[in-house]
Amino acid sequence: MRSPQPSPKRAREPFGGYSSEEADRHLMNYKTAFGDAEDDFRALRLTRSIIVTARRWRKIANDHLRQAGQSMARWETLFLVAFSGKGLPQTELARLIGVQGPTMVAMLNQLAQEGLISRYQSETDQRVTVNEITPAGLAAITDIMGITNVLRNELLAEIPREQQELCIDVLDAILNKLDRMR
Repeated sequence: MRSPQPSPKRAREPFGGYSSEEADRHLMNYKTAFGDAEDDFRALRLTRSIIVTARRWRKIANDHLRQAGQSMARWETLFLVAFSGKGLPQTELARLIGVQGPTMVAMLNQLAQEGLISRYQSETDQRVTVNEITPAGLAAITDIMGITNVLRNELLAEIPREQQELCIDVLDAILNKLDRMR
């Protein structure tokens, strides 16, 4: 599938409205104004980089997935339903994704209407709605992965494998610490 061609104006403007150089300048202006200690400033730079990178990745991926009528939110939901290893209750799914129940219900209803998941009441607790992937849902995941795999490969092509592995280790450590901080 061909990538959409951004307009010339849009190609010059990164998502978020400023370049990496401008972001660095903003951070240095902050440091000058508030005089944070080096450890605090490094932590700020790292967490800010994680946030901005995730937002930009999601924006670019969504721009490409829109052509196939999909989004990263839909992919995340379908992926978890498909690969949880069991029927996934909507309350557990909402917790895993980090959204409120009504938001999750709306997404699940839409996916069910499109035939991408099936929904049914639990046999052991009628208050629980269980979700399972359908063959059409697996096909949608395959389509989404085809698009995002191309994007991921392009994104990471110039980063050596060792640096990618180190980044995974660091991000996993941060995620584990965040889970312990709740």
